[in-house]
Amino acid sequence: MALQTKLRLSPQEARVKLPKEMQRYRKDSIKNQTFQLDMPIGRFKKIELPLPLPQMSGQWGLSRLLLRIRTSDLIMLLKLLLMERSVLIIGLSSEEVTTCCFALLELLDPYTWASAFMPILPIDMLDFVSSPVPFIAGVVVSIPDELVAVEDDDRVLAAMQEGLSVLNLSSGNFSITVEYGIEEMLRRAATPSTQLAFYQARVRHFATDESSALQSFGTFFKTGPTLKESLTLQSLKSIIKQHLQSFAGPLLEHPDTWKLFGDFNDITGTFDFSPDKFLQPLKDQMIFQLQFQEMMTHTQLFVGFVEEIQLYCETRDEMLFSDQAQFIADWLSFRWILFKRRNSATSARTY
Repeated sequence: MALQTKLRLSPQEARVKLPKEMQRYRKDSIKNQTFQLDMPIGRFKKIELPLPLPQMSGQWGLSRLLLRIRTSDLIMLLKLLLMERSVLIIGLSSEEVTTCCFALLELLDPYTWASAFMPILPIDMLDFVSSPVPFIAGVVVSIPDELVAVEDDDRVLAAMQEGLSVLNLSSGNFSITVEYGIEEMLRRAATPSTQLAFYQARVRHFATDESSALQSFGTFFKTGPTLKESLTLQSLKSIIKQHLQSFAGPLLEHPDTWKLFGDFNDITGTFDFSPDKFLQPLKDQMIFQLQFQEMMTHTQLFVGFVEEIQLYCETRDEMLFSDQAQFIADWLSFRWILFKRRNSATSARTY
């Protein structure tokens, strides 16, 4: 009961945010702001965490990916997930493997992974890599030799023929699927490599500092990133998000654009998204970019993305035309008219 009632941020603590840009930062604005909790339970130690709270997957997990692989490989990995191809992440640390798995989910924004997700897959269940269902999975082993054994496992090699890619966090080796045509298409597609490489270099530079928490899961949880580290990761995530959003074409230009790319099914009473209608305006683009988007738009992940936009618009319309919305509009209109009358009367008396 004590955990449920006290282990939460107050409204004031929840509003503590970092600036979006370094220029807007004032040192005294976030200095010494912490979340503190002293639980009245036996030997429970006092909790003290920096605000805003450290994001273990979105910040530490992302930094581990940047310290292990190139940004070009990271973008390729994300594109594989957008095409609902399976990814296996292996490493020697459960903290690193699981946070990297969760970091990939966050980096897919604004899309949502719609298939299997297992941040820890027991080595005894490695047969799962043969599953026809797309998945993101992590495997943790105790010694480096076992990592090599996983990469060379016959089951893993067979699965790589069907779309599986493997990321070894210990060696930094990213083995992309040998499914026909996939690697060539991804490598020739556009990638914001220059900007991402710049931010990756900054993260790697920060990690060389002995005082940086980027190298330790426990230290990062207690102290969080520095301001420069946080803003660098934030900028890098923003570039990745803009790049992934570009694959949605005109769908994000206007809330109701989704209506142009499908038809209402009178039998089922639902909207059926049509990948062909979405792709037609894009066919003048580069062939490899088009091939990537064509594969992506046929996935459950992209259909789910379109359905989320549809649901948002329907919910928005219901709110705008509800009785409550009409009441608020009438009240605001009345208050505005009253305000203008009072100002007019005040001005007349002054004149």
